[in-house]
Amino acid sequence: QEKYAKVYLLEKEGKLDLIVLPIHGYGLWGTLYGFLALAGDLNTIKGIGFYEHKETPGLGAQVDNPQWKALWQGKHAYNTLGNVDISVAKAKANKPNDIDGLSGASLTTRGVNNLIHFWLGERGFAPFIKNLQSGEA
Repeated sequence: QEKYAKVYLLEKEGKLDLIVLPIHGYGLWGTLYGFLALAGDLNTIKGIGFYEHKETPGLGAQVDNPQWKALWQGKHAYNTLGNVDISVAKAKANKPNDIDGLSGASLTTRGVNNLIHFWLGERGFAPFIKNLQSGEA
C-alpha cells in the first residue's frame, strides 16, 4: 500500500462536486487498477472504472461492461453510521447497496468487493473522506 495517493477533487462554484479515488486490488490473474468517483456528498457513487486488469475475457473482464458499471451509479458507499455499505454480491444483489456479481467470475467479483471495502475503509480513504466532511482536509 502506498503512503500517498493522488486524489482528484472537482469543485463547482466553490463547493466540492466530485472526488475521484484511485483504487487497486487483486482479481483472478493479477491486479485491477481503476478509479472510484464519489459525488460531493462524499457518499453517493458516481462511477467506477478499471483502466488495467488481466481478467478473463468474457468473464472477469466484464468489469469493463458499461451495463455493470452503471449498476454502481447512485449507490451509497457508507451507511448512516459511517461504515462501508456497498458490496458486490456473489450473484444477484439482495440489498439496496449491493451490486450484482459477475457471472462465472467469482474470484474477480470477490476481488472487486475486497478492494472496494479496503479503499473505502479505515486503512484506505475513510480517514481522508472524514477530514473532508469535517472541513479539515
